[in-house]
Amino acid sequence: MFIQNSPLIRGFILSLLPNMSRADDVLQETFLTISAKADEFVPDTDFASWACTIARYKVLEEFRASGAKSTSVLSPDVVEALCSVHTPPSNDIEGERLAALTSCLESLMPSTRRAIELRYCRAHSAAEIASILGWTTDSVYVMLSRARVALEKCIGSRLKTNGA
Repeated sequence: MFIQNSPLIRGFILSLLPNMSRADDVLQETFLTISAKADEFVPDTDFASWACTIARYKVLEEFRASGAKSTSVLSPDVVEALCSVHTPPSNDIEGERLAALTSCLESLMPSTRRAIELRYCRAHSAAEIASILGWTTDSVYVMLSRARVALEKCIGSRLKTNGA
């Protein structure tokens, strides 16, 4: 169940902790805790919500351990407030969105897909992407902005077509 829901759990963690490396560490800690507490999960209930609750506490632990030194992260109080009103989407909706995203990514130009991968999968900065692709930093910012808009429109269109 964890593997099926790991993209959703990772996305939830990234929404609170926008650092891919730290988010992946928290995801691993979440997995270990879920494994240790597997007997506490009630079958036929929402696994994703249960797992995201554990992830929430792991994010808070990460903030407390780091002393929230980074100015790019939310304070633990803000994380608590966000988590109290946030409900992870159901697996059906998330699955449809993921399928739409995958399809929309395939429709992008190869160079645009590569830049998206470098930014969002490999966590490279715009300057690093520019160096790798031989572009200017400004062109990377423009391309990423246009790609996000195009992906948003494409995903919205595909979900509307599918009735989601």
